[in-house]
Amino acid sequence: MRIQARAYAYLVIALAAVFVTFGLGATPAFAQKRFAFVVGNGGYANVTKLPNALNDANATRSMLQEAGFDITPALDLSLAGLRSALDVFVDKVRRGGPDATALVYYAGHAVQLDGANYILPTDIRPQIGTNIAEQSLSLSDILRRLDGAGAKSKIAILDACRDNPFAGRQVARGLALQIVDGANEGISNEAGLARIDSGSGTFVAFATSPGSTAADGTGANSPFTTAFLREAREPGLAVEQIFRRIRLAVYDSTNGTQIPWDTSSLITEFSFFQRPAGAPAAQAATAGNVPLTARPTLASLRGMSPADAARTAIAWDRSDIYGNALAINPEDQNALRLNRILAQRTDERAWAEAVLAGDAESFRLYARLYPVSDHTAAALRLAATAPSRNRAQVAQTCPVCPAVQQPRSRRADYTPRGVSPARTGMPRQAPVTPPPPPMAPQAMAPDLPALFPERPRWTGFYVGGSLGGGRQSDRTTVAGPFGSPTFTPTTTTTTSTTTTTNSTPFPTTTTVVTTATVAGTSVLAASAINAAAVPRSLSPDGSGMVGGAQFGFNYQIGAVVIGAETDLSATRLGGSQTISANPSGTRFTTRAENEVSMLGTVRARAGFVLGDFMIYGSGGYAYGLVDQKGSITPDNPATTSGATASRSGIASGWALGGGIEYAIMPGMTLRLDYTHYDLGNQKLTLQDYTGLAPTQYATMRARTAGDIVKAGFNFGF
Repeated sequence: MRIQARAYAYLVIALAAVFVTFGLGATPAFAQKRFAFVVGNGGYANVTKLPNALNDANATRSMLQEAGFDITPALDLSLAGLRSALDVFVDKVRRGGPDATALVYYAGHAVQLDGANYILPTDIRPQIGTNIAEQSLSLSDILRRLDGAGAKSKIAILDACRDNPFAGRQVARGLALQIVDGANEGISNEAGLARIDSGSGTFVAFATSPGSTAADGTGANSPFTTAFLREAREPGLAVEQIFRRIRLAVYDSTNGTQIPWDTSSLITEFSFFQRPAGAPAAQAATAGNVPLTARPTLASLRGMSPADAARTAIAWDRSDIYGNALAINPEDQNALRLNRILAQRTDERAWAEAVLAGDAESFRLYARLYPVSDHTAAALRLAATAPSRNRAQVAQTCPVCPAVQQPRSRRADYTPRGVSPARTGMPRQAPVTPPPPPMAPQAMAPDLPALFPERPRWTGFYVGGSLGGGRQSDRTTVAGPFGSPTFTPTTTTTTSTTTTTNSTPFPTTTTVVTTATVAGTSVLAASAINAAAVPRSLSPDGSGMVGGAQFGFNYQIGAVVIGAETDLSATRLGGSQTISANPSGTRFTTRAENEVSMLGTVRARAGFVLGDFMIYGSGGYAYGLVDQKGSITPDNPATTSGATASRSGIASGWALGGGIEYAIMPGMTLRLDYTHYDLGNQKLTLQDYTGLAPTQYATMRARTAGDIVKAGFNFGF
């Protein structure tokens, strides 16, 4: 017995040691909070389907889960579904804190339009290709939202542009060059470009060069994703070095027709898998004879064979390294290919700078320098509507030059001559010069009587501004989920009956076996949202600032003033609430957000004058821009479905209020105003975003109402 107990103790100690060893080895890799948005669109309704897009997304999703990422999947989704899934992902990153890493992987169709990259949802319609921006998600917008969520490191990997569904319409082409703040190509005149995508701490990688197409592949995955899944597993290898390996691997597998491109402004080193604790320090990373860590110099390139120098230039993919390799080996068989790559890189960077400048002169200059580029037609089209840099400079240099003139003298302003004696018979006299007339009051302020009458008056138009704060109450009720998947268990019962018959000469025995199957009560599938985990109501209340302007008209009858007023304010009213529940082993987090970002009213006013004061009441129509979001998110979206949705639109209702106004001088008043507004109910339908329960949905109905107090002023005219 003692021997058995001792054996159990040794086994427990051994298991604990193994757990601690692996735990310590894994801790550095997963110390950071990692979030990934994995998008795969292949089942397009109106353009070419992509067989490998879902394979690539699912394989990447599995690899990133092993690397410690919290995955938000988005597979074969429409534009509305992509936006809802992106809301869930950005919210996770925001709650992850300032040290979070946010990764976006996309496999599917994507195009560029006027220097911007757009991810195409499955419901894209190529027949209206000029509205690409309204039918798709912008990569720049995604990265800006991650900036706003506070992510420390942002990584975007796009295995896209496998063909261009709009190519026949000449409105879009392969993905555009993206430059991030802090990224440096290594050439002084190319560094320091202002950002067009995201702040520092960003890494962007494309499966192919800007303006080119990528292969979908004939195997299970595309050439780019195949290389990415293999190279990313190298423990402790920095992401920049990983993509130099990927670039060479894709270049080799596609016979030089596809060269991935990336740019980095990461401020911390990132690797997908951490080197195990106790492992020896890594040697300088190489790919064959190509260095991946130390930037190659002219001297180091001279020490390589022409083939290795060319592969080194492709691995680093920088203009100065291409130039050095060509200068050393101008007659090499790879020189023509390197020249072609360098020319394309130069063209794309010039186009990116023209888009960044955004003025007509830059677009026209690009069209003159690159007359046969694929961007030339777009440059000429944009130059026709872009602002002119010259006009802006003239306005800044001499904004009032034409107006700086001396007023012309009128005849009546001259000193009058003396009266002629020939006409009057009077003796000639010296001309009389009258003293200068005193300055007329109207010369000092000719408009004051109109703006500031002698006595306070309330009749007339007025305009003013107000600033204050308020609080919004957003009681949100939740119904559902509805349409949840179910299954019906069955029970099978077997009955045996034996009968004996007394017959001559021998008795007979008969056995009858009966089998019956009974269907049980339908129950929810394991992948369904548990209704018991969803709260019936939430209160996403919140306070904020309010500021805007008002315009109105008053008409005074004795001590009574009647009138009408309209106002428009920028607001930040509302908030969010999150409730989590775990009634049956799976925790669900329900979140509701409701915010009014703009509020306007059109109200009638009636007041009573007491000296310089007016007390008034008001009431009428109210409208506002309501941003509403809702989600029901499980802990494990890979096996349990979740639902999400968002909407932004104008809601209308009513407003009541009142206040006091004081005339501090003729034509100018101060006011203190209170308004209660009610914009009614807004319904939001939450749809499944995991693909596990497409028919499942829930609804959120929010009532938007609040109170505002503002102080302001009015000018009468």
